[in-house]
Amino acid sequence: MKVFEEGKAKIYVFENVFYNPLAKLSRDVGVAFLAEISKLMKRRLKVCEPLAATGVRAIRYFLESNAIERITINDVLPVAYDNIIKNLELNKIEKNVQIFCKDANLLLNENAKKGSRFDFIDIDPYGSPMPFIQSATRALAHKGYLAITATDTAALCGVAIKACIRKYMAIPLRNEFMNEVGLRILIGAAIKNAAINEVALEPVLAHSTMHYMRIYLRYYVSSRKTDEILEKMGYLLYCFNCLWRESYASLKPNFERNCPLCGNRIEMAGPLWLGNFVDKEIARGMINFGIKEVSELCSILIEEDDLPPFYYNLDAISSKLKASSPKVSIVIERLKSLGFKVSRTHFSPKGIRTNATIKEIKEIIK
Repeated sequence: MKVFEEGKAKIYVFENVFYNPLAKLSRDVGVAFLAEISKLMKRRLKVCEPLAATGVRAIRYFLESNAIERITINDVLPVAYDNIIKNLELNKIEKNVQIFCKDANLLLNENAKKGSRFDFIDIDPYGSPMPFIQSATRALAHKGYLAITATDTAALCGVAIKACIRKYMAIPLRNEFMNEVGLRILIGAAIKNAAINEVALEPVLAHSTMHYMRIYLRYYVSSRKTDEILEKMGYLLYCFNCLWRESYASLKPNFERNCPLCGNRIEMAGPLWLGNFVDKEIARGMINFGIKEVSELCSILIEEDDLPPFYYNLDAISSKLKASSPKVSIVIERLKSLGFKVSRTHFSPKGIRTNATIKEIKEIIK
């Protein structure tokens, strides 16, 4: 049987047990995040991964973060449960670990009581994480953290519109920045789902990478905090003809149906999260963790987070103008010289985030 190596972990992958080596960056970021929040909380943490498959993520948390007081690892599939046990043995992890073969929601609900709740829960399913949000928030301690992965990007990015409405209760939009729209829909859906029970989820880190989206949220048992966070929900208004866009910060859609620039019909996406999604203190600490790819990602997340939502794709704008797409660095330099705020974005190598308007960016490209 072949042994895979990732970080400090060595794992076997049994037949019919899922392991995706392309999600290594996701796990790298998770290790750095867990290490940093443990440092900020000044203690080791009770951690749970209820959908563990091979257990590689949980094992890396144990070996690399130096943040574990106790870790609970679970998978409902008996073959995955056996795989986890084998991998724990392979990595010589014997203490401070609990292993279960249960339905994930059942495990989380069994720990939804004083003395049993977790400081950090990692929901990493195949597909949508939404079926697990309610149980996860019940099993979280106040000011604990919830990590969520979504791999159903076809729904979130507007390829499967009805699936997005069913799963996330939001309208997506398939355009040149659909990955940011999808990430903000995911954040907003998690927030709304938790708000049903008058508890709050506040985004502190988020990224969209390849085939998945990943968000980290801080949890509060507070109806006041819930109301504050819901105020940052709203809608995206967008024109496919001229690429104009605007954010509408309200859960009551009431706006003009025609584009103010070209008169074309406006499309709407949402409800979705319109606020920031980076806690800079956490991200700065993660930069120093020592994983190059994590440092690069967190650096650009910090840079772009203070700018308005919804980046501009220079290829898409140039195509509308029937012009050659300029270098990102040249456009950034020109916008800065004109007094605008601007940065690159982790969402796209040809994307920029700025407080300039589409009209002003078009003039520069022309």
